[in-house]
Amino acid sequence: MTLKESLMTIKDFRIDRCKKHNLCDILMIVLIGYLTGCKDMEEIHFSAEVSEEMLRKYLELPNGIPSTDTILRVLAGIDGKELEKVLADYARETFSSRIPEKEVIAIDGKTIRRSEYNNHNDESKSHKAAHVVSAFASSMEICFGQVKTEEKSNEITAIPELLELLELKGLIVTIDAMGCQKKIAEKIVEKKADYLFSLKGNQEKLHEDVKDFFNHELDEKYCERYKIQKLSCAVEKDHGRIEKRDYYLCTNLKWLTEKDEWKNLCGIGMVRSSRLTKDGESTELRYFITSLTDVNLAAKAMRAHWSIENNLHWVLDTVFDEDYCRVRKDNSAQNLNIIRKLVMNLLKGLDLPITTKKKNLTIGNKQTLCLKNEKCLLYALQNL
Repeated sequence: MTLKESLMTIKDFRIDRCKKHNLCDILMIVLIGYLTGCKDMEEIHFSAEVSEEMLRKYLELPNGIPSTDTILRVLAGIDGKELEKVLADYARETFSSRIPEKEVIAIDGKTIRRSEYNNHNDESKSHKAAHVVSAFASSMEICFGQVKTEEKSNEITAIPELLELLELKGLIVTIDAMGCQKKIAEKIVEKKADYLFSLKGNQEKLHEDVKDFFNHELDEKYCERYKIQKLSCAVEKDHGRIEKRDYYLCTNLKWLTEKDEWKNLCGIGMVRSSRLTKDGESTELRYFITSLTDVNLAAKAMRAHWSIENNLHWVLDTVFDEDYCRVRKDNSAQNLNIIRKLVMNLLKGLDLPITTKKKNLTIGNKQTLCLKNEKCLLYALQNL
């Protein structure tokens, strides 16, 4: 099923006699607007108006281009869960066959700034800023799904709902400390995947036990006794900073009283990050628990987890201007967030048919090509 066909399955909430524009046409106009680098709804509407003749090759547009207000009303009224399903289904059908072995699926939340809505005439219609929990394939840089929650504290309940949308067999799921929960570990194992959770004070006793364990001198005898594997990463130099990371993974957990309370818990670990800057030296210790038994895979998962910040959240803010978008009524902020991710996935998966000296085109480069080169835009639209 193509993306356009998936959008056509979304339930139309509007009254039949009031419909002048097809729901799918409206969503496609927004999607194509982001595809060509538009930043806000007025720009998307204007771009659609001047490109109407070309758009009619792919859309029905029975009454021309819908107004900006019409587009906004539709975005506010669509059930976000239906668009979430479109995102997950499209990513699964398009990219699942390309997922490399032991790919890291990073799960993390992001608050959509400026999405808080205050209706002083009707407080029941007011809502807090939308918070979205996403699943991101680190090496592929593809978003495989998301669910919305009202605030960050609700991530614990949102993560199992997100996991239900995903096919995870053979993959590694990483989650920060808030998602370090026994039921979430169980859910991941049910999906036949591995997990690696950051460990902090919300799991107080386990956190203290792991800290105390690694507080011991990690000499050869101690490492042999507890089957502690060590991996030292190469020194990195960036903006005058020298950093070295040492990863430790202990797989002998007979001493750990909480071991059997966590499904498939096979290892506890520590990362020691040593930094040297012009201001001096500093050391940071981070802890984790995992179902993995290989320190190389654990180190890979720890490093890859941050890709969701750098290659998803940062892209949404800098390329699509998400944090500056003031569209926030009802479901509109959530729905626009999903459409941006659909466009991001589409552009990541496209090799545009144009010869250029620039290799490894960024999303912004590809948007420019779709805007300036009709051949590229038509190619992208044929892949929707």
